[in-house]
Amino acid sequence: MADKAAKAAEAAENKAGEELEALRAEVERLTGALADAKAMIAEETADGAETFRETAEDFAEDMSERAQEGWKELQKQISENPVPSALIALAIGFVLARVLSR
Repeated sequence: MADKAAKAAEAAENKAGEELEALRAEVERLTGALADAKAMIAEETADGAETFRETAEDFAEDMSERAQEGWKELQKQISENPVPSALIALAIGFVLARVLSR
């Protein structure tokens, strides 16, 4: 009877060891999968940040070019029509002074 109990205990111990080994293998697999997912997310984030930076640079460059073109057009209009331009500037200054004095 003691022999049967010893064999049953040994079988249970072996089974527990096998289950523990299977759990360790599963934990290692999951750890590897998490590391892969982390690397993929980091790569996608870096790619997205790079794309955003490039888009922002393009937008800033485009706005700078438009502002320069607008400034040149304004200078052209002022040089072609100096008196009306001066009167418009005077009117704008007067309106601003009235608004800001209140």
